[in-house]
Amino acid sequence: MSVRSFKLKINLKQKYKPVFYTYLILSIIFTIFLVFFPIFRSGKNISNLLVQIAPLAIVAIGQAIVIIGGGVDLSVGAVISSTSVIAANFMGVSVLATLITLICIFAFAAFIGYINGLICNETHIPPLIATLSTASIIQGLILLYRETPGGSIPKFFSNFILFRFGVISTPIIMVVVLNIFFIYMMSRSSHGLYTYSIGGNEAYAHMVGINIKKVRIGNYIISAILSSMAGLILTCRIGSGSSLLGAPFVLDSITAVIIGGITFAGGLGFVSGALAGACIIAMLSNALNISGVSPFYQYIVKGALLLIAMMVSSKRKL
Repeated sequence: MSVRSFKLKINLKQKYKPVFYTYLILSIIFTIFLVFFPIFRSGKNISNLLVQIAPLAIVAIGQAIVIIGGGVDLSVGAVISSTSVIAANFMGVSVLATLITLICIFAFAAFIGYINGLICNETHIPPLIATLSTASIIQGLILLYRETPGGSIPKFFSNFILFRFGVISTPIIMVVVLNIFFIYMMSRSSHGLYTYSIGGNEAYAHMVGINIKKVRIGNYIISAILSSMAGLILTCRIGSGSSLLGAPFVLDSITAVIIGGITFAGGLGFVSGALAGACIIAMLSNALNISGVSPFYQYIVKGALLLIAMMVSSKRKL
């Protein structure tokens, strides 16, 4: 083995190590919950848990891609909420109305992603502030249109989105397919490799001729569209539209990404880690809920997880 190939092997091990540890922690937590929480290991709860994981896992994929590229997307919650309100109020009962509404939902999400990327490209506003601003505008418009939950989802569409066969369900199939696709995209396609380059060293990426603006806009569009997909799943679960449905997913998606070994500074990490992070957060929430623990304590747990993960992530980048 040559010195170069030996160094490359060591480098790959170092890169994959955080993902390995995340999945190890996930396995340990899952085993502990199976042993000490009888309700947790019931077939019904496991089936529900898998459906609960899906929306966060889908949002976390998009958030991971944006963060790897050196950005962050705080508008995911607003996109989820807008998807919920639009779907519940305009789908109606016909297949045609549902299809038209779906096209409008994804077009609106893509537009928001485009605006986020455009602001980050054409101004010196940090992504944190840029996406927070668009999120605030969208959220305000949604609340003006519908202050309280309402509307409904066609039964045929809800049945399709929430279809289950044992523990297998449509949301889980979506998660698996999306993870496989984006893992391949980030590791094999030019867009994925360019995203890593921009997140690792934007100045160098510019020097070698990478179209930074195009890649960044594409990443924000991906994040927004995935958020809208998660919004559809959540809306079908509750059966109506809610203008505040996506609020928890801003913190949760970032926490899932950082727990999954992706550095907040960008350039390091893997989409597969975000899936493990989403599973950890969903399992902790599920265990606390079935144990009768107040939801307010969940914010403490998630905040502590994010803080610890950020400390570990900052040391990795250094």
